[in-house]
Amino acid sequence: MGNKINELLKYGYELLKKQKINSYILDVQLLLGKAINKDRLFLFINGDYEITEEEAENYYGYLKLREKKMPVKYILGECEFMGLNFKVRPGVLIPRPDTEILVECALKEIERSNFSDICDLCCGTGAIGLSIAKFIDYVDVKCSDISPTALQVTAENMRRFLLQERVQVIKSDLLQYFIENEMKFNMVVSNPPYIKISMIDTLMDDVKNYEPYEALCGGEDGLEFYRRIAVESLKVLEDDGVIMLEIGDDERDSVSSILRESGFENICCIKDLSGKDRVISAVVGTHSLI
Repeated sequence: MGNKINELLKYGYELLKKQKINSYILDVQLLLGKAINKDRLFLFINGDYEITEEEAENYYGYLKLREKKMPVKYILGECEFMGLNFKVRPGVLIPRPDTEILVECALKEIERSNFSDICDLCCGTGAIGLSIAKFIDYVDVKCSDISPTALQVTAENMRRFLLQERVQVIKSDLLQYFIENEMKFNMVVSNPPYIKISMIDTLMDDVKNYEPYEALCGGEDGLEFYRRIAVESLKVLEDDGVIMLEIGDDERDSVSSILRESGFENICCIKDLSGKDRVISAVVGTHSLI
């Protein structure tokens, strides 16, 4: 086989299709584009372009990783979220489009209430907190996680988006650091682990074999982190503060009950673009939501 783009694409398509990877066409195009540092349009209009041996070897290496079901975003080292390209790598959860609903809701409430101090809890890549800081230029954001890899990746993304002046990356076991240092926020926003232990094995190979277990598993009933976050958030939120949480699509009633029993009010749920329950918001005191 030669090293022309058309030939390499065909080879990749056949290889990944055999592995029953539904996104094989897009994946192959992205991986070849990475190998030769060109976009997909270049691939479409330059089918006879011949790449170097080194580029071909890199491409075959990427295909082998994808053949083993490594998520393509890990291989690419990047993931688009809210129109921004975030660095990602094994050890951090890959940002999902569903989580953009959480960010959009947070942005609306921050602007409406003129909030300035925000905490992104279980930050992972920093996708939530950094997106908020990028889109609203007067907020200060604390991105926190317990994972050293997550903290490192968030810091890299913070520098990538030139947000060092308004974002801090802090290691914390949930909100313990902020409680101990008597820090206060207008909003706590989080996409915590929320998958039941019993459901982990049912996830796609790409997810269960590669993405960090600790960023997925929410305990026996999937609610372990919500219970802690609800109690701890009340210790760091201002009197008119707001909590916004991503949830599993079957967790609306359970998470709402947890927040209500902890003392939150005005609890409401926002659906994602598929019509599934996706975000729960609640307030401290009498602050009213959108």
